[in-house]
Amino acid sequence: MKSIRAKLWVGMMILVGVIIVLLWLFQIVFLDKFYTVIEIGEVRKNAENIVAEIEELTDITQINNEENIPQNIEKYIYEKQLSVEVIDHDYKVLYQGTSGSNTNMPGVMKEAFLEVSKSAMEGEESKQVVTHPKYGYDFMIIGIPIRNETSVQGVMMVTMPLASVGDTVDILKRQLIIITCVLFVVSLLISYKLSKNFANPISKISRQADSYAKGEYHIRINPISDDEIGKLAKRMNDMGEALARNDVLQKELIANVSHELRTPLTLIRGYAETLRDVTGENPEKREKQLGIIIEESERLGNIVEDILNLSRLQAGAKTLEMEKFSLKEMLTSIKEHFELGEKDKSLDLVGVLELDENLLGDKNKIQQVFYNLIGNAFRHSRSNQSVVVVAISNEKTVRIEVRDQGEGIAEEDIAHVFERYYKGKRSDGKKGDGTGLGLAIVKSILDMHHVPYGVESKLGAGTIFWFELKKENSHTSF
Repeated sequence: MKSIRAKLWVGMMILVGVIIVLLWLFQIVFLDKFYTVIEIGEVRKNAENIVAEIEELTDITQINNEENIPQNIEKYIYEKQLSVEVIDHDYKVLYQGTSGSNTNMPGVMKEAFLEVSKSAMEGEESKQVVTHPKYGYDFMIIGIPIRNETSVQGVMMVTMPLASVGDTVDILKRQLIIITCVLFVVSLLISYKLSKNFANPISKISRQADSYAKGEYHIRINPISDDEIGKLAKRMNDMGEALARNDVLQKELIANVSHELRTPLTLIRGYAETLRDVTGENPEKREKQLGIIIEESERLGNIVEDILNLSRLQAGAKTLEMEKFSLKEMLTSIKEHFELGEKDKSLDLVGVLELDENLLGDKNKIQQVFYNLIGNAFRHSRSNQSVVVVAISNEKTVRIEVRDQGEGIAEEDIAHVFERYYKGKRSDGKKGDGTGLGLAIVKSILDMHHVPYGVESKLGAGTIFWFELKKENSHTSF
């Protein structure tokens, strides 16, 4: 049985079957026993209450001179439809009352009556079940001792018919047969409907997962419900969109990386061949061509390093080496590096030089974050524009912002800027430069530090990338 619908349906039918069996057991098989135990218990309890009243008398023979006791006995006889006799230790009947159903007691019952009374006279409560020899009815004879301070002064004998529940059982059987048939049909329909409603969405989700495994990421499930299955279906749809986007981005990556690698390789090879065949004797051209070869080699190495770094970070191969470091020293060094390579752009530091406190983090990885963010800002800034790094000190953290005055980021691209391989559109509508790995590396490093980060931007109005780092005295573990 492989179908979840069939398993669920069978399970529900088994549950209904167990309920029906228990209903039959308790209503038919055990009804007689339950009735007898409960009824005898109630009779004994009432009889013991009356015996307690009799025991309060100074003399048991005065029972008929009391108004309350005979009235209570008569009420007891009438309610329970039984017979009561109170006898003293000489077996003299002091009180006798009957509902009218137990007169002319046959010999067998008299013998049982005598045995029970003798046991009760000895101080032990006794009972015995006797069957009427003529009519076949069962009777219960109960003897309850009546004590004084020193001994047993008499016995209260109760003879009660054990009313047959056979007729009631027959009626219940007929009712239960009808109830069982109705319950079976109703449960059959309801369980089928429930199993269908429960299993169909799961089957759809299963087929959707199979499609994703085959690379068919366009499959979507219409909204099912607001319960856990509906939420699962929604997450599957979200996963399909993410897989589809990732598939497109990976294909773009292959094309972009192929292009990015091909260009420096072509230049390196071309200038190397030219250097070998043509300009080897011309020192000026040779130096220029060697410079281009070196630059393109470095560019090629940076591309490969970005890919390797991102793969290691996301695979968890790299771990944090936490230490305290000076943000002022780090950014001063980074400022010198960028301004040497960018003749027509500048890097300004705001609030950094005034910051005396050390920060906590992996120094090398945080430095890589700054290089990626500032390098990204320079690439998107025009000539004669400045990139600004702002440090804002809070009680336990420092908020760091990297601001540029570039073309900004389209609103629909902001949610994806940290995704690997993603390159948003520029203000002119063209795809951005690069491989789309720099910001993904930033995201992975900041996620490892468990710190907040984000981006704020509008198309044509510049961009702010920000993140926070903990201070040395924050006493917060990563």
